Amino acid sequence: MRQQVLALGCFGFALLGGAVVYAQSSGPALRVVPMGEAPAAKKAPAKKAPAPKTTAPKATATKASAAKQAVASTPAGARPTAAPAATGATKAAAAKPTAAVAQWSNPTAAPGAAKPATAATGSAVPAATTKVAFPAEDWRVLNPENALIFETTKGRIIVELAPEIAPGHVARVKMLAREGFYNGLSFHRVVADFMAQGGDPKGDGTGGSDQPDLRAEFNFRRGAGSNFVRAVDRGGASIGWMGTIPVTSQTDLLMERTSDKKVAAWGNHCLGVASMARGSDENSANSQFFLMRAAYPTLDRRYTIWGRAVVGTDVIRAFKVGEPVVDPDKMITVRVLADVPEQDRPTVMVQRTDGPSFQAKLKTTLEQRGAAFSNCDLAPEGRIVR
Repeated sequence: MRQQVLALGCFGFALLGGAVVYAQSSGPALRVVPMGEAPAAKKAPAKKAPAPKTTAPKATATKASAAKQAVASTPAGARPTAAPAATGATKAAAAKPTAAVAQWSNPTAAPGAAKPATAATGSAVPAATTKVAFPAEDWRVLNPENALIFETTKGRIIVELAPEIAPGHVARVKMLAREGFYNGLSFHRVVADFMAQGGDPKGDGTGGSDQPDLRAEFNFRRGAGSNFVRAVDRGGASIGWMGTIPVTSQTDLLMERTSDKKVAAWGNHCLGVASMARGSDENSANSQFFLMRAAYPTLDRRYTIWGRAVVGTDVIRAFKVGEPVVDPDKMITVRVLADVPEQDRPTVMVQRTDGPSFQAKLKTTLEQRGAAFSNCDLAPEGRIVR
């Protein structure tokens, strides 16, 4: 197995806010350059340097904070970069059938009863919904073939995958999950208000799988037939969601000017988003990934987003923090949800971003946030119902 330096960084920048933030690699460690400074020149390491020691992803400052942020083991929380005033209004949601998707009726727990626990960990998992109908215009059933279920030492996380955004990376994490590769691996570096990184069999940030490295999928092409739900147009871009993934895109108006009738789009690093770690080479992602504990837009278009947690963002934020973590939290099992025996498989309902309940929240949020609105400001809900 080859040894690979995996980290977040070489160069990154925030697009919509107009601020540029540099982080330059200097061999095995990363130096983050505060805004307003030019990155110092460093001699690049030899391409075949033996057994390099890595530092895990480093957070960079964003323009949303009035004060410049320095990177520390527990940096201040990042906020989305402020953007220009909105230039368009939200489209009306397409008409949806009014029939209920399903209705679950589960026995109500007796007062003081213990919460249900996983057999593997004994940790509490979200309680099933009792006597709740899920109208089709507001909810959809999570496709178990398009989801990963993590049983961790802190609880359960369910991530919806995004093959329309990053097909190569989705195929890789599903393959590794089905091989049991992630079982027992740790979240070896966790930074407060930033991210939790794992997926390294060595546990120190230098390892990976025996599979070849992946080509970057930072951007994708979005056509008129995509399931993109627009929140607002701003600065020549459309901001919204594809499924549960927050996405920024060129506007539909440009589709008629391109040969493939599509426009450029990219995912946004909001709370719960799953993205791939890599080395200084953009095409060096392999098995290591990170789960976002907060919004961090300077990572956009620099790292490949392949999914988002629809259940368990509280678990992600509960992992032990450290660089590296002492006695880190672990992934007990990571499986494709469809591979879980049917009698044990949770059924998950996911809120539609084009449904009336989400659109009502969006309208309120747009009114409250105004020009500072970001698609990281709200997320579709996920509920375990069985």
